[in-house]
Order: sequence, then structure tokens, then C-alpha cells
Amino acid sequence: MFTGYGTCYRLDAPELATAYADDPAHWTCNAVEHCRRTVLDPAFPCLFGRKAMAARTCHVLFARAHKAAADIAKGVVQYIDLVRPLPPKARIGNPLLAFVETDEHSTLAAQQAWAWSILQGMHALDPRPWPASLARDPHDPQWAFCFNGMPLFVNMSFPGHRLMKSRHLGPHIVFVINPRESFDEVASATTSSGQRIRAKIRQRVTHYNEGVMPQTLGFFGQPDNFEWQQYQLHEPGALEPQRCPFRAIPAPHPDTENES
Repeated sequence: MFTGYGTCYRLDAPELATAYADDPAHWTCNAVEHCRRTVLDPAFPCLFGRKAMAARTCHVLFARAHKAAADIAKGVVQYIDLVRPLPPKARIGNPLLAFVETDEHSTLAAQQAWAWSILQGMHALDPRPWPASLARDPHDPQWAFCFNGMPLFVNMSFPGHRLMKSRHLGPHIVFVINPRESFDEVASATTSSGQRIRAKIRQRVTHYNEGVMPQTLGFFGQPDNFEWQQYQLHEPGALEPQRCPFRAIPAPHPDTENES
């Protein structure tokens, strides 16, 4: 019986192997193995992800379908506490893969709607207040999802994807979570090296997806770029929200804070 739901494990941790040693056919074990084979494929577009998977420096956590938000929130707190002391450039080699137990018969649109509801549920369980310096409106170019005091980039990968193969990591929903500022260190829009890295990865995405290139990939902070549109990518049959499904809890009014 698997007992490690909601726990953040480094991929090479002995505790992870112990957690599902009694049941090697458990969905958690199969999910990691499928994802590992996918990411280590030489054609897989994310060079940082391939490097972290090969070095086994990425972290993983598993969430039950009926407690997805709570399990992920618990594990993400642990993850952020682990990476917060690292310099931003070093964090890129330590991504978090959050696997969500997923109904194999669900549609892509249903999976995406559920993923947004999980993110909303996590937000309700956030142990720290949303930083005052960070935009709360997803339609602000300066917005990023924040949890436990850290801005994050949340790559949502779904088993329902067919054209966007780069966002298909196996039979379960996977949130690939990175501290957002890490990308400013290695792939900033303000440096020529950062622009080259992003261009190379996006060229690889197009090749991996057999010519299909997401139209919503941009650089953080640019006026026409909205991070939430990069969390969930589109293809026929996908969810088509006109506005971001995520809603940040309104900031406390200063008078209310003073009263408390």
C-alpha cells in the first residue's frame, strides 16, 4: 500500500523507492517510469528537464484524485522550503513533478478544468499571504501563480493531449513546477543568450510536436504575454477559457488588518 501521498521526494531518494516497494505496479510507480522515459528521449524539447531527469535531481509528489489540492499543497510547501535557500540559477535543475491520479476515460477539457480547480484549491490552502509586490490578476503581464511566498511557473501536462505531445507525460495529469525567477536567470528576454535558449527550445517543441507550435508562449513581463495562457496549452478538444479560471483571494483591506 502506497503511503507517500503529499510528500515531496527527490527522485533519487531511497524513501521514494521504499514508498512503493510493496506494489511496483502501483500507479505512482508507473507514472514516474512513463514520465522518465518520455523526458529522457533525446527528442524531448525541454533541455533543462532532460538534464534534471538524467541527474535525478528533480523532485516528485503524488496526489490522490479525491484529495488532489490538499496533497499537492502539502508537497509544494516542502518543495519550496527545500529550494528557497538555493540561488535562482541552481533551482532550474530542481523542478517538481506533481502527479495527479487521473481517470483514464476523462476528456482533455475535463482534465484541464480539473487542473485549474486544483490550483484554486491549493491557493485556498496557501500557508503564506500573496506577496504584496506580485500582481493578483492573471491578466496582468506581471502575474504568476504564487504559493508559500514564492512565484511559480506551473506547466500543466495532460494525458488527453494528442497534438501537443510536449505536454503529454503519461496517463496522469502532471504539474511541472519551477520557481518562476529561475527562468530569468537562464532564459531571460533581456539577454541575447536567454533569447537563444528559448528560441532553441521552441524550435525543439515544434519538431517534437510534428510542426505544431503553441501560439501563447512568450516572455514574462512583456505587455502581450500572460503566464496563465502558458500553463494550459490549446488544441482541438481543449478547454477554451476566455479569461483565466484562477481567481486570487482579494487582498485584506488595510483597515481590516489594523483591526486584527
